[in-house]
Amino acid sequence: MDLYEGLGFFLLLAALLLPAVVLGLCGVRLKWYGLAVTIAILLVTFRGWQAKACLAAFYILELVCVEVYAQVRARCDKRPVLWIFLLVALTPLCMVKLGTVTDAFDFFRLVGVSYMTFRSVQVLIEIYDGLIKDVGIADFSYFLLFFPSVSSGPIDRYRRFLKDVEAKPTREEYAELVRRGIWKLVTGAAMNFGVGNFLYAHWLAPLPESGFLASVSYMYGYAFFLFFNFAGYSLMAVGTAYILGVKMPDNFNMPFISVDMKDFWSRWHISLSTWLRDFVYTRFCTAALRGKWFKDRRTASYIGYVITMLTMGVWHGLTPAYILYGAYHGVLMCLNEIADLRWKRFKQIKRSGVGQVVMVIITFHLFSFGLLIFSGRII
Repeated sequence: MDLYEGLGFFLLLAALLLPAVVLGLCGVRLKWYGLAVTIAILLVTFRGWQAKACLAAFYILELVCVEVYAQVRARCDKRPVLWIFLLVALTPLCMVKLGTVTDAFDFFRLVGVSYMTFRSVQVLIEIYDGLIKDVGIADFSYFLLFFPSVSSGPIDRYRRFLKDVEAKPTREEYAELVRRGIWKLVTGAAMNFGVGNFLYAHWLAPLPESGFLASVSYMYGYAFFLFFNFAGYSLMAVGTAYILGVKMPDNFNMPFISVDMKDFWSRWHISLSTWLRDFVYTRFCTAALRGKWFKDRRTASYIGYVITMLTMGVWHGLTPAYILYGAYHGVLMCLNEIADLRWKRFKQIKRSGVGQVVMVIITFHLFSFGLLIFSGRII
């Protein structure tokens, strides 16, 4: 049984969410029930002793890392200390990614390690920043392992998540959460299993594996398939979270009407792009400007975009396709920045009727070609 796959999972999900609805409507805080449901579902969906052992090892490492650093940070605020703890927290993710390119690390496999690791890293960085003082074991465990977003996100933020799980909504407020949650669940299922599966079965699967026209068709089909598949999954995760009292942020916002690549990344996989913006791009640029690393301050921004998008590519995997995908988007973001700064008409074109339509079409094709790289079909 996999998360959000098959009738068996959804029957189990319905059986476990029904008591949550009853408790929520009775005014009971759902934190502890949600944690119990998370543990139960992970035990069922992580099949086999190896999968459970990897999950347990990952959880213990991240928990110890965060709890120990919270104590260390109270006495020492040196940045090199933070880097040591970040490297420890990132070790499981590195092992999983290396396991895809070398057999030496193939023994460690963990579904959702990318999303869970970024949640842990975010907590460590915000402890360093002084935004998080104390990290309760139960609170961090629930945040790290929260089952709806384990395998495909969205990537939530600890303080926002904790605010929701500690809240005690009124009967009317919780009833509205349930209504919206069910709507998101149903809509996400229709997008994923209905439209997504249809596109794959009737568009992508019949295409030959090579050929120019086949690759062009695959590019368009894969763009639409990935949107409906991924956005549908995210909606199901968000809908489930709503029913458990957690207003997890949406991950997509009509990305195919974007007028440039900056606009696109504010609409596609929003939780990942904003995480990378806050914890990679902004911090790199801030450090570069403070340290006066470059004569031209714009250089820091351009290099920041490349580093951020390469991080995004490596986060997906260490294969050439993923790395090239990240580099491609880094270049696009730099070109977007240059156009915004040096071509005065660029902003006007994006706001006008015909120009706006043209930019939407161009942006869609730029991203679709990037997905063709991402798919590995042309590498």
